[in-house]
Amino acid sequence: MILKESFRMQNHLNALSAEALYFMTTYENMMSVKEEHLKSRSNPKAEDETVEVKKVLNLVPNEVIGLYTDILKEKEKLSTAISRAKAKSEIDMDSALAINKAKQDAVSRLKSIAYLQASDTVTTGKDYLINSEGNQTPYYYNIRTVKTIDFDRDLLKGIIRRLQRESDEVSSKIDLINVTLEVDYEPKYDLSLSFEEAYEQYIATKA
Repeated sequence: MILKESFRMQNHLNALSAEALYFMTTYENMMSVKEEHLKSRSNPKAEDETVEVKKVLNLVPNEVIGLYTDILKEKEKLSTAISRAKAKSEIDMDSALAINKAKQDAVSRLKSIAYLQASDTVTTGKDYLINSEGNQTPYYYNIRTVKTIDFDRDLLKGIIRRLQRESDEVSSKIDLINVTLEVDYEPKYDLSLSFEEAYEQYIATKA
């Protein structure tokens, strides 16, 4: 399978293992519940009754545990196969992705700075004085606020263009690698399988 498909498979295995884990940590699924209705103690004419409480999912706990551990093995195999495939790539993909993300974040932040505008605004301030009668009285005055750009806008825009260009080039390389790099892995649980279907397949392969 190609690298892009292997990432989809990783997500699928993660989803299957999460469902198996959810089943196992829902304790009602892992226990048999039997209710003994002791009616005769209150009504001599009534018969006692034993009721087995049905589970929401009719899955065998031991088999779910087996499925879960088997999926973990598959996740490990796939992860190893992906690592080996990446090692053959022309670029270090993990490093390239991390650096690319940093550049894209930088572009986003720098763009917000690059388009700052100078401004000249007037607001009203308030203070107090002592009048001729000795009383404290308020008075109002204008506050002029002048904001000017304190950086080289053209230099910043040039940096943004360079970072964007470098990021786009690396993204194109990564996109190409994702659809051409082969990962040596044969999937055991097909992408189309639901959790219940994976459970049935696991039991079938054991037989």
